[in-house]
Amino acid sequence: MCALDQRADGVVAARLELEESTPLVYLERLRLADEEPLAVDRVWLPASVARPLLDIDFTRTSLYDELERHCAIRICGGWERIRAIVPGRGERILLDCPESTALFAIDRLGHDSDRRLVEWRQTLVRADRFTVAAAFSGDDGYRLGAPVRSF
Repeated sequence: MCALDQRADGVVAARLELEESTPLVYLERLRLADEEPLAVDRVWLPASVARPLLDIDFTRTSLYDELERHCAIRICGGWERIRAIVPGRGERILLDCPESTALFAIDRLGHDSDRRLVEWRQTLVRADRFTVAAAFSGDDGYRLGAPVRSF
């Protein structure tokens, strides 16, 4: 499953600090792990910079690689928010998960090297197939996604 088109979305445009009618490139795709559904990504990018992506087949390629290759844009920072959600029927069907499976909802706002906002992404990930790890210390504090070592 993959959707790739140009559309307007006033809420997303506002998140990217753009005028609400600004055209956006929208990419939605199902991500697999071992040929099983793992996540669904929904990404919006300003069409003014991402329009060349409309001709790309994203079946087996990285958005960030193609964004850099065809648009000379590199996402180099931003933030993510991760929360647990109970999936609706459509999400359960799309991700082929039972009613008892929760999802992680990950919202990401990404910027380029000029700190220009160029990506709004919402990803739903099967929580039974994904782990979030963190490390902590008195010196470094709490670091989400840091390498975790077994003791």
